[in-house]
Amino acid sequence: MSAIIALCQKEWRISLDTPQGYVVSIAFLLASGFFFGSSLFLNGQADMRHWFAVLPLLYIFFIPAMSMRLLADELHDGTYELLATMPTRTIDIVLGKYVSLLGHITFLLALTWLYPLTLSLLGNLDMGIVFSSYLAAWLLAALFSAMCLYASSLTQHAMIAYIVGLILLLVIFLITQASPTLPIVLQDWIALLGPINHYQHMLRGVVSLADVMLFISLTVIFLSLTWFALERRRWR
Repeated sequence: MSAIIALCQKEWRISLDTPQGYVVSIAFLLASGFFFGSSLFLNGQADMRHWFAVLPLLYIFFIPAMSMRLLADELHDGTYELLATMPTRTIDIVLGKYVSLLGHITFLLALTWLYPLTLSLLGNLDMGIVFSSYLAAWLLAALFSAMCLYASSLTQHAMIAYIVGLILLLVIFLITQASPTLPIVLQDWIALLGPINHYQHMLRGVVSLADVMLFISLTVIFLSLTWFALERRRWR
């Protein structure tokens, strides 16, 4: 546990106290504020449905940018070999990196709570739907973080890790968008296993155990794949 905390603290400082961390965080908040403002002022809608609908697209471009260097830089600089020779388990490295990444995204999501607070001053806002939507947003961020961390474990180059992570997330999004044109059997499987579908279901204010367990299960799968990729490097 101490190794996980130490790695998490190290990555947390890098994420929030470096030029790259500042740029990515500020860009995410600016893009997020733009889509919230376009819904509120241009469309005249005092709700957050439009913002939560666009949020997965923001994740697709920004989460790979937040995660691309986490393991790729360690592999490129040779510091992973140093970590591997220390009394640190591979799972500690994976969880330390993952918790720091998810903590960064959670921090940015927490800052966006200014949006529902603003709307609550303008009219009646269904806080139940807001809470379930934020839970859905956090679970989706947790899954996408695990997928992008896996992408970062596959290469020594951060830019390639960004591209691989972007492609993984984009494929999931595009499959969901194209599902109405696919055969019924494939539509059923996408509805059952597609994280975007479950995310959209939770945006309606309905939180089911099936939705939550799907996000948790897929997150664990991709963290396990990351562990396997690093463990294979350790014993190669």
